[in-house]
Amino acid sequence: MKDIELVYKGDIHRIPNRWDAMNDRQFIRLVGDFLRMAAGELSAGEVRINWLCDIMGWSKRKFHSEEQIANLVAISEQLTFMFQINYPDNNSVLDGVDEDTYELCRRIDPYRLNIPLARVLRKLDYQYVIDLCFCAQLIPSVQIGERSYPGYRIETSFGTLTCSLTALQYVEAQGLIERGEESLPLLAAILYYPEKEYNSERAHELANDFAKLPLETLTAISFNFQAFNNYLFSKTSFSLLSKFAHKPKQPITTDASDALYDLSKEGLGNAKQIEQMNVLTYLKVLRKKTIDAVKDMKGFGWDKLKISEEVGLPISVIDKIL
Repeated sequence: MKDIELVYKGDIHRIPNRWDAMNDRQFIRLVGDFLRMAAGELSAGEVRINWLCDIMGWSKRKFHSEEQIANLVAISEQLTFMFQINYPDNNSVLDGVDEDTYELCRRIDPYRLNIPLARVLRKLDYQYVIDLCFCAQLIPSVQIGERSYPGYRIETSFGTLTCSLTALQYVEAQGLIERGEESLPLLAAILYYPEKEYNSERAHELANDFAKLPLETLTAISFNFQAFNNYLFSKTSFSLLSKFAHKPKQPITTDASDALYDLSKEGLGNAKQIEQMNVLTYLKVLRKKTIDAVKDMKGFGWDKLKISEEVGLPISVIDKIL
């Protein structure tokens, strides 16, 4: 998704069409609009217009004529980074289309598409969903009273991804993603834990302080972490770890908490050392264990179907490993 170039009052303005161009104020304000959208108070189009006006420093009240409003809407509809469009049956209507058309249909409202398929899409019950997948820390710190809490760090400079989260921080935070609003203060306390060595019990105590933060800020912290988690498992080599089918008693543990402490049994350190391991190191170890297990089974003479049933990975993934 390309940024949008706009000529306004003789000057060329570049409007960001991506998550990582935001500052913390802009991100939290956008999340506030997402909450209003979830409550039925705003449409996806209104969220985009609000974002555009915020970035450009415009007041919506100053747009009066039909032409002005039409131009505002047209520009806002080019902001495609926020949402994807979901069609029924896991987007089955788009099966067989080329990649560019698929991406276009998932980003552009069918009433704004100028392709034959749009006539079919307009008749379907489609929904806008927030597209949370990016690799950036948009809320580097939070202020509670007189104390500032620095957050975890994500760096992508020089083509290398680094993250300051420990394995235990990551596992505990990941386990809270689907827990709802009541878990947001604890999630924030885990991710913005202020001491050098992470301590789970102390993080739980700090959750009472983080509960003082506005809901928009807590939700933004959660969305940011979800986006980073989605990025790890869709845009990096760690995507392998998201391919497991959820079956009981797999030889390769797919539960993140169990997998964490399994490593200590294999001589990689005691439980405390494993807990403080860097999250990316932890994921690299799990990925290597997965690959080695598949290759070992193949070496035992197992066919791919048996390996798939035992490990819980699709045959297509096993083919790539082998």
